Amino acid sequence: MSPSDLPPLDCHAHVAPDVTGPQIAALNGAVIFAMTRSPAEAGFAARRNDATVLWGYGAHPAVPSVVSAITKDGIRRAAAQHIVIGEIGLDRKTALAPQLTALDLILDVCTNQPLLLSLHSTGRTTELLDTLTRRPHNGAILHWFNGTREQIDRAAAQGCYFSVNAAMSDERLAWIPRDRLLPETDFPSSRRTTRARIPGDITFLEQRMAALLNKPVSAVREMWYSNLATLTRRAGVTPRLPPALRRLLADF
Repeated sequence: MSPSDLPPLDCHAHVAPDVTGPQIAALNGAVIFAMTRSPAEAGFAARRNDATVLWGYGAHPAVPSVVSAITKDGIRRAAAQHIVIGEIGLDRKTALAPQLTALDLILDVCTNQPLLLSLHSTGRTTELLDTLTRRPHNGAILHWFNGTREQIDRAAAQGCYFSVNAAMSDERLAWIPRDRLLPETDFPSSRRTTRARIPGDITFLEQRMAALLNKPVSAVREMWYSNLATLTRRAGVTPRLPPALRRLLADF
């Protein structure tokens, strides 16, 4: 498959679980990892069967009521129903201890399971990396990770991937190993800085990365898919992927 045939890829965006078929069709064929913020929202998303949208099971760490709703049985069901567990993680806005308890429970249940994890770490980068040291996972993706260079090196050594967007600095983007980069928009957050008009709109990000890497945009898009293919194989997720995405990754 030529790079021009590869659709846009967005490994962390927020899409309402009642989105319509025509609305998905308007996303230009983009492959979207759609994060949910709560088990209740994920329950609606789990009923869907979309060819280009992978719906996550989320428990946003900045919302105490969501963090307290996490149960072992709920996570077990989620691991069977979802390929992506996200958005999960740690956040500086609320008490750390309940978040750590919830994240430990999630990671404990997900250990050795064929899953991708999209992890939030705003203001809690060290604590998140410490947690992943205790409970590593082969499918860990650090979403919009704003850690130091040393923390990025540590995360890479732990096997983490990084979903990045156009709101991040060139310096930080340059610190991340090229073979661990994945694209995201975090739509609808920070649309002014990410310049993402819709989920999957990674045009500006790809232009930034092309300039940073001194490569054509087509090579950047190939890089995203190559990295995702490696990650899905490593995490054992490939057989669970929607057929259309599995076919796209088969060439990498």
